Amino acid sequence: MNKSALKKFATSMRLELISMIKTKIDYLLSNAYKENLALYDTNKVSIQQIEERYAKDSEDFIEEVAYTWFNRLVALRFMDVNEITSSSVISTSDEQPIPQSFVEAKSGNIEESLNLNKELFFDLIDNKVSGVQDSDNEAYKMLFISVCNKYANIMPIQFEKISDYTELLLPNDMLSPNSIRAKVVSSMSEEDCKDIEVIGWLYQFYISEKKDDVFAKLKKNQKITPSNIPAATQLFTPHWIVKYMVENSLGKLWMLNNPNSNLKENMKYYIENSDEPAEFIKISSPQEITFLDPCCGSGHTLTYAFDLLSKIYEEEGYSKSEIPALILQNNLFGCDIDKRASVLANFALTMKARLYHKRFFKKQILPNIVELQDFGSDEFAGIKNFGSLVIPPKTKSFDDGIFGQTTREYEIQKKILSNEFHCVVTNPPYMGSKGMNKELSDFVKKRYPDSKSDLFAVFMERGLELTKPHGFMSMINQHSWMFLSSYEKLRIKIIKNHKIDTLVHLGARAFEEIGGEVVQSVAFVLQKGE
Repeated sequence: MNKSALKKFATSMRLELISMIKTKIDYLLSNAYKENLALYDTNKVSIQQIEERYAKDSEDFIEEVAYTWFNRLVALRFMDVNEITSSSVISTSDEQPIPQSFVEAKSGNIEESLNLNKELFFDLIDNKVSGVQDSDNEAYKMLFISVCNKYANIMPIQFEKISDYTELLLPNDMLSPNSIRAKVVSSMSEEDCKDIEVIGWLYQFYISEKKDDVFAKLKKNQKITPSNIPAATQLFTPHWIVKYMVENSLGKLWMLNNPNSNLKENMKYYIENSDEPAEFIKISSPQEITFLDPCCGSGHTLTYAFDLLSKIYEEEGYSKSEIPALILQNNLFGCDIDKRASVLANFALTMKARLYHKRFFKKQILPNIVELQDFGSDEFAGIKNFGSLVIPPKTKSFDDGIFGQTTREYEIQKKILSNEFHCVVTNPPYMGSKGMNKELSDFVKKRYPDSKSDLFAVFMERGLELTKPHGFMSMINQHSWMFLSSYEKLRIKIIKNHKIDTLVHLGARAFEEIGGEVVQSVAFVLQKGE
């Protein structure tokens, strides 16, 4: 995977999409557009929605629409390459310069599952619609949107149904060799798309300029606001570190219960101690295991846990057709304050499941991953600022009537924040107390006085709270908690109450492959309980 090329692509694509959408909004709201009465009347309601959203917060609105199209294009490119789409939606080849799905649609072969206005589609193909400069391009855009909305029924979180006004803001050119679509295809090689990690990398690169902007403001003493916490704190974890953390928590739990298991042959970074714990959680079936990432980002830790769990299920004799559904329903849980990241984590796990079993989509199983939200309830007040540090009171109950369709998300969120898990594994947010806004600073000082100096240390305590007695909690974070006097009470608490099972002092270059992040880091596994 050529990460430097992917970073260049993602950052330039963001700027190009923002510019295109800004230009298109200006045109749609101009008098020149309104003077074309037939076209304006057709789209009047959508234009009014655009006008309202744009007036409310133009910058956030443009960012939202730009990312919507970027997200769908890179997802469909991944799905094309891995033959998850029935025929390529955006991908082309030297022999076939337009997507195969469009070739088939033009010849009359249109999937029944597509909600496509066929009459208008073929009128465009036959150049029967007046005032359209590029009929083929407009017809392809119709098909592209229909495909996105089709997958909204299968993956409603990743392919949330596109609003009418968002459709109007799809870039004008989608077919030419210089189009946004073509740039996605040429920049995401087939080699890149062999690993679902590519989606997470692209997201980190996509927001990298916003991250730089947040830190530039921090130097001017502007605190990090809740809306900027994701950009400021997200850092993609190198794969070998993920393997170390998952193999020595989830993998160790399984090996302790099944010492003759062949699983360790698949765990390159598994460390077998001479003094394995005498007490550990007894597991009689893989379905019992619960694994949580409370700061899941784009799902890197969860996707590797999926790989390891699938081997565990296979070893126990489960059929391939039932394994992915069982893993997603019973074993894996994740949450994040960043909606985009939680969407990508959902997509990554769904792709893992679909690649494992081709008929997985028929099961209509959704991952247990949620964007943390307040749901208009006092029990989750401030959650966009505090994230999974929030512990909801046990006395509260959920009112179906108020929140309607968010019932499932609410229940998962409540379960994640109120329960204990066999394994808790994460790369937590890094934010020193100087960068915290007042509400966040007051919260951690009150709740976590021994670790208040940085969010990564706070999450060490919260991670242990979320872990079952004798379960495993694993993290990678900054090594300062091992040495500084401000963390002395935290160190004493850990040594007195828990076991350091393994610890790898990584130094300054563990994140070098993602652009030389100079973070003095340490990865470790703690077993909860003395």
